[in-house]
Amino acid sequence: MKEEKNVKLYERFIFALVLLSIVALFLEQIPGKGLILRIFTNAVDALLILILLIETSVPIIQTKYKTLYIRSNWFTLSFTVFSLLTFAYAKIFHSHAVASNWAVLILFLRNLVVGFKIYTRIKKLSSYFERFTANPAQNILLSFVFLILAGTLLLMMSFSTVDEKGISFIDALFTATSAACVNGLIVKSTVGDFTLAGQIVLLFLMQIGGLGIMLLSFFTVFLLGKKISLQDKMLLSYMLSEDDSSSLRSTVLEIVAVTLVLEAAGAVLLFIGFVPTLGLSAKNLYYSIFHSVSAFCNAGFSLYDTGLETFRLNPLILLTIAFLIIFGGIGFSVLKELRLFFKERIAHCVVKEKTAYKHHIGLNSRISLSLTAGLLLTGTLLFYGFEHGNSMADYGLAEQYLSAFFQSATLRTAGFNSVPFSHFLTPTYLFMCAFMFIGGGSGGTAGGMKTGTLSVLFAAGKAFFAGGDKPVIGRFQVPEHKVKSAVLIFFAGIITVLSAIFILSITEKHNLVHIVFEVFSAITAAGLTAGITPLLSLAGKAVVILLMFFGRLGALTIMAAAVFKSDRVNINLPQADIAIG
Repeated sequence: MKEEKNVKLYERFIFALVLLSIVALFLEQIPGKGLILRIFTNAVDALLILILLIETSVPIIQTKYKTLYIRSNWFTLSFTVFSLLTFAYAKIFHSHAVASNWAVLILFLRNLVVGFKIYTRIKKLSSYFERFTANPAQNILLSFVFLILAGTLLLMMSFSTVDEKGISFIDALFTATSAACVNGLIVKSTVGDFTLAGQIVLLFLMQIGGLGIMLLSFFTVFLLGKKISLQDKMLLSYMLSEDDSSSLRSTVLEIVAVTLVLEAAGAVLLFIGFVPTLGLSAKNLYYSIFHSVSAFCNAGFSLYDTGLETFRLNPLILLTIAFLIIFGGIGFSVLKELRLFFKERIAHCVVKEKTAYKHHIGLNSRISLSLTAGLLLTGTLLFYGFEHGNSMADYGLAEQYLSAFFQSATLRTAGFNSVPFSHFLTPTYLFMCAFMFIGGGSGGTAGGMKTGTLSVLFAAGKAFFAGGDKPVIGRFQVPEHKVKSAVLIFFAGIITVLSAIFILSITEKHNLVHIVFEVFSAITAAGLTAGITPLLSLAGKAVVILLMFFGRLGALTIMAAAVFKSDRVNINLPQADIAIG
């Protein structure tokens, strides 16, 4: 009993130490830190290295078959030795002036050490969490937290910024959250403030955030032919909304394959579109890949400070970006059904078979496709109607319709712009807020409350006003728990939006319409701004960070992650007769 208690105390100590070490890692990036901070960070690092030494050496001392143990754990031991050597090297040479030729090498090794420190700390923290995190929603939430923290730290480092000074913690956290949550709101210029290394960090954050770090982890496991536990299958089923666990492997592999294929195709088309301005260059290839990933993941980051306004006369670029956004936003299950649907019908046409078709477009896909098409058309007409004589007054007719379609495609979740957003009419901002709140399809890279949620709410409202109690979509009845979930998502979003608008109206001195637009853009992962994002106060940035995180995870995931297991007894209480209306 005493030994078990000591083990628990030791685990809590390790847990607290790892948390402190992560804090110290961020503090180390502060330029000109004082003596107390230096002592604290060095003490935490030294204690962590000491524990690493103890945990590595004790098993070797205790085992009788030392050679066999070393052979079996050669990678862990090699990693420990390398960590110790690079740690000592960095501490010795950190403050010493060296020749310019050696400075680059030492800087590289020093940053490599930081990378290994991130890996060991987060790995240790993750392994600790695995012992009590059986809730799939908690796993997803924690994975995004770790991804954002890792991205924040990398963006704070000197190699990520043009001035080699890094950026502040709040700006790094804002940018990393925006990239990982595929939002697109920025407080720093992507091309003006970040180096190639910093931009690549953003690229990986967008790709990992768009697909989900847990999904990519399972993809790697499946790719290596490994098996996963029942708990992991439950987590994967929760992420993919897939009831059939036997098809999880093929579903994961197909999602990643479809993503890479569409992003590659988009990059090729963008490369052709960028040739007039960038030529046949490596820069063109990089820009094409960056924008293709950003578009398919609905992230909205651009390597042009004016967005895509420069290319409003280039239909190849705008249409490629628009359709990447649409494909990424309608949901992977819809893409799969479309592929099987057209593949089967093309095969029947080629061989001229008369057998019945096996694959049909399901209800979810029909809802996503029909609402996406309807919203695209409506958004195009509304945007053109309001802005053709305002922000697009100097455009030709073809430019106006192309820009209107592009903004209709991007406003619901992506964050690109081909028209300046700072001088729209008030009705334009308001209808765009509504479209952003709806968002894209479930199971894709889009944000918002999703088209499926809108269809359930519409069905429930129609049933209510018709005097019935059973919502119906087509020939199918909507289950009660789906209606409750849809209502919860809607009202959680509205309450969060109203709360954020109230807070920002106090902390910020901007036009209220612009604040409303910023809030809707943040919570729906749309990433569009009326120009106030870089001007937000510290409190304003903190509010928007929380909105972006809430919008990416969703109300259901966050609430499910907050639920702890408890023994509940259902008791039927007397019904209340409350006067309403």
